[in-house]
Amino acid sequence: MPNTALEANLRGIGDGARLEQLAVDLLGREGYDVDPTGVRGPDGGRDALLERSGKSGVLHCSVTSSDIEKKIRSDAESAADYPEGFDFFIFATTTEIAGVKRDRLENELADTYGWRVHIKDFARLRKDLMDIDNHDLAQEHLHVAPQNALDDPEQDVDELYEPQIDRLRERQTRYGELVDEEPIVAVHVIPVESVSDPPGVIATDLPDPPKFRSRSAGTEGYGDFVITAPYTELSEGRFSEYVCLDGNGWVEAVTTKMTIQRNGRHGIAWFIDKEIVSLIDRVQEMYETMGIYLPLYVYITIIGAVNYPIEKPQGVVGPDSTRPISENVFQLKRVKIDGWDSNIALALREPLYQLWNRIGWRNGSIHYSKSEDGFEWNPYRT
Repeated sequence: MPNTALEANLRGIGDGARLEQLAVDLLGREGYDVDPTGVRGPDGGRDALLERSGKSGVLHCSVTSSDIEKKIRSDAESAADYPEGFDFFIFATTTEIAGVKRDRLENELADTYGWRVHIKDFARLRKDLMDIDNHDLAQEHLHVAPQNALDDPEQDVDELYEPQIDRLRERQTRYGELVDEEPIVAVHVIPVESVSDPPGVIATDLPDPPKFRSRSAGTEGYGDFVITAPYTELSEGRFSEYVCLDGNGWVEAVTTKMTIQRNGRHGIAWFIDKEIVSLIDRVQEMYETMGIYLPLYVYITIIGAVNYPIEKPQGVVGPDSTRPISENVFQLKRVKIDGWDSNIALALREPLYQLWNRIGWRNGSIHYSKSEDGFEWNPYRT
């Protein structure tokens, strides 16, 4: 099944409070009277008291995806300890549960506690929201415009990204221009919200985006976007680096300061991984504070580095890094970030390995180490 805008935003709702508000409104359409209790657990779980046709029940909500069966059983056990006597138990989750497993769990809990049990998992929530009568709830809670609910957001995100790269190939920025001398390292972060239901915020109401490579920088607004860059570059409009936050929520981060010279040879700096990971960490924090919906799509692109290898630190054993990147526009694998607790360094490992492999490092980036449990972010320090 395609990953539609509605599905992407439902998976990325990311917060038990938001899920509870959505579930409450859906249940209201089904004839339930809902009294939210405001109780919230450490895992983002919520509960609310329900009543319908003279019978009472409880709603539990959780965005927990790991071992969802254990979570449902635990919440049912907690509900059974409430002083109220319930006739039914409803559990809402954005986790997708196999239909057979879901039905078996409902029957098991019904036999154990004598309740009517209904688990609104991802598939059932999606079905409810695809009902035309509930499209207004999809727009209100998931920021999905009804006419876009069944669009493929990943295709829309790609279509937003591509013209930005075409512009940067000509060294054109949203405002001003780029210096000519060095290759461009560009990072684009596009939330699904930017294409499913763009917020359209003006610069005055946008937060300051983080710095990229700069150690000191200022921020100025220009209509429907803001730019963080070194102070002198902001005043002169000629940039070697900047981070631009668009009013529709997407970020363009650019630097031409990711090169070093060694033994008369120019190359991409070995610390490129660390700078990109640090940037995305800060962008993710900004989005979480802004209340932007997940998922986020990350693109890393290197422009104008045809004859540039990556220059390794002198103390590192490995290839001489003499193989150049060889492409004028080198687009790394797109990354999807769908959780606020995602490990950004590990999420970016594949595209960063792709870069190091291209210039001759078979084992990938020097900033990761392999262990029995997989990979670890272990940034090299000089």
